Amino acid sequence: MAKLKVDGKEITVPDHYTLLQAAEDAGAEVPRFCFHERLSIAGNCRMCLIEVKGGPPKPQASCAMGVRDLRPGPNGETPEIFTNTPMVKKAREGVMEFLLINHPLDCPICDQG
Repeated sequence: MAKLKVDGKEITVPDHYTLLQAAEDAGAEVPRFCFHERLSIAGNCRMCLIEVKGGPPKPQASCAMGVRDLRPGPNGETPEIFTNTPMVKKAREGVMEFLLINHPLDCPICDQG
């Protein structure tokens, strides 16, 4: 079992969980298009971006990062993730804009096409 904080709420989850699953267990809503528990992780839609305290200075795909990838803080603090910071919101908006800009307007599948 792994301990972590999600938006300030401390939780304990199984070691094999992704950060997306941990966030959902904590009650946080993280948008996603490509993740499903029974499928292999693709991580290519990038809608599930989160911020990892003490991690890289850019949003991370929560579906592709496991709770065991988190490291405690320099003084042994519990690892922490944030699902709704301004950086995360801006990154998700950019992903959504990219998807809409690159979506074909004559899509044969969509009724709206």
